[in-house]
Amino acid sequence: MKLRPYQEEAVHAILREFKTVNSTLIVMATGLGKTVVFSHLLDLAKKGRVLVVAHREELIEQAARKIKSITGTYPDIEMADRKANESPFNKSKVVVASVQTLISGMNGKGRMTKFDPEDFSLVIFDEAHHVEASSWQKVLSWFKNNKDLRVLGCTATPNRHDKKALGRTFESVAYNFDLSQAVPQGWCVPVKQNVIEIEDLDYDVIRTTAGDLNAKDLAKVMEKENHLHAIAGPTLEIGKGRKTLVFAASVLCAERLTEIFNRHGDCARFVTGKTPKKERREIIEGFSRGDFSILVNVGVLLEGYDEPGVELLVMASPTKSVSKWIQMIGRGT
Repeated sequence: MKLRPYQEEAVHAILREFKTVNSTLIVMATGLGKTVVFSHLLDLAKKGRVLVVAHREELIEQAARKIKSITGTYPDIEMADRKANESPFNKSKVVVASVQTLISGMNGKGRMTKFDPEDFSLVIFDEAHHVEASSWQKVLSWFKNNKDLRVLGCTATPNRHDKKALGRTFESVAYNFDLSQAVPQGWCVPVKQNVIEIEDLDYDVIRTTAGDLNAKDLAKVMEKENHLHAIAGPTLEIGKGRKTLVFAASVLCAERLTEIFNRHGDCARFVTGKTPKKERREIIEGFSRGDFSILVNVGVLLEGYDEPGVELLVMASPTKSVSKWIQMIGRGT
């Protein structure tokens, strides 16, 4: 696979950093191909194995597919009932693993302990803005028992708060390429914003919790029937059959919005954290095929969801979080 110019720059920048530091970070806007960049590092990690860590099934599957397309070898997956082959005669060069799986099992020690840190020369954290969470730190601590380990973080959203926190894990930022650079160069599409005013939509009653709008308060406001209709009407008018991704504030919001959309034809489906995995996969695949034009979701398509056909984003889940907002925008850029 031929790398884009900025992807080549990123790879070279990472390799330069690893000459002087053991851990570094790359910051690239959603859609620019962070997975492509780190997949090209795998063959360059001559000594030892490579571990790729993520926190969502979609990210893990996406990374595994991209690694296969670039290296020709499908990596082992350590996630839930899927286990990496640890036979000394059949160890894969690359393991893609769920952080939740790595810290679970093995009598409380975590399945990460079945891996010998000395076998690994590189650990890659996808969506690395989560790395300060205790679960991610447990994984990092185990593999850093190898004093020669190199650690790479990849993220699109190191906001001001995260940058300070991420500095505790990563010694440097090797490369930064954001939307302000990517859009003018034609690598990402520009965002055209339409603001829909809803006269009686009042956020004054919504508390702020941990820096963002309180989820229960927000749901109460957004679940009102007149607010839902005020969202659905412009969506249908502006969308006009375009592939549309809607971010809803609650499960009830998603259900009701989908029902309203479908009064105008069988055009919408919804997915939430409560949607069974098989059903969720089938719905997402149907959206990709074009079986319906509107996909409503609650928090499950923020990170790692890759559907280039999306033409319209509907922000029906207001937020104070810059990181969350950028992740939502990134599903269309």
